[in-house]
Amino acid sequence: MKKLFAIIFIIILILAGTTVYQFSKKDKYNLVLEIDKDKPLKESLSALPISNNPFFKLYLKFRNDGKDIKAGNYELRGKFNIIELVSMLESGKSKVFKFTIIEGNTVKNVVDKLVANEKGSRENFEKAFKEIDFPYPTPDNNFEGYLYPETYFIPESYDEKAILNVFLKEFLKKFPVENYPDKDEFYQKLIMASILEREAAVESEKPLMASVFYNRIAKNMTLSADSTVNFVFNYEKKRIYYKDLEVDSPYNTYKNKGLPPGPICNPTVSSVNAAYNPADTEYLFFVTKGGGEHFFSKTYKEHLDFQKNK
Repeated sequence: MKKLFAIIFIIILILAGTTVYQFSKKDKYNLVLEIDKDKPLKESLSALPISNNPFFKLYLKFRNDGKDIKAGNYELRGKFNIIELVSMLESGKSKVFKFTIIEGNTVKNVVDKLVANEKGSRENFEKAFKEIDFPYPTPDNNFEGYLYPETYFIPESYDEKAILNVFLKEFLKKFPVENYPDKDEFYQKLIMASILEREAAVESEKPLMASVFYNRIAKNMTLSADSTVNFVFNYEKKRIYYKDLEVDSPYNTYKNKGLPPGPICNPTVSSVNAAYNPADTEYLFFVTKGGGEHFFSKTYKEHLDFQKNK
């Protein structure tokens, strides 16, 4: 009899030890989990690698069937055990919001979207820009070009300055300062990249467009880029007319030679690469030929002839 009790006791200890181990064991996570209030909780939790773990299911049952878990996006980075994970989802402390900066967006576009989504006030964003110390040139506190186009998951608790630093940190990942010792040169390339971002619909044409603009600068011609004029109008115009080309602005590259004083949007890596590595051509003109592609030409006559025969 004593032997039977001893065996039962050992089994209980083993089971208890297994239970403690399962609840205390930490698993590694590197994902963004969406708890959708319009879907069954089980469906939202299926993205978790431990979703089918019986101890996880048991603990959820114990925790009010998971009904205290708050809806939203959660950024799970690091190691957590079952108890820590459920506690995090119940508290909502690791909730993040999804925010996308689209290629070619301006700082104004980004701030407008953040404010519209109640992620801060315009005044506080303007104040934050003034307080941020950034290694690349920001003349007159102009951060145009530095909010890198990407999809971000940002903690709900972040204030305006912290949010902007998320974007700027991503930019510095893409363009480490040690790789670009000449900061003034980099800024000029960034300006060119921003023009390429707005002008080119096809990635392969970016180096060709860069060659056109550099060739025009070398010949003391104006860039005559519609995108720089549209920047003055906050890109609210679907088409630039001749009357718009008369706008008085340093960003009007029909009136002013050389590059504009600053970037006209936030460009991608490919645009910056094209600005640094233009194609070797003699092209001086380009015009759309449909489907996002352009016809490139060396002479104004070729340029006009193509438009007549389109």
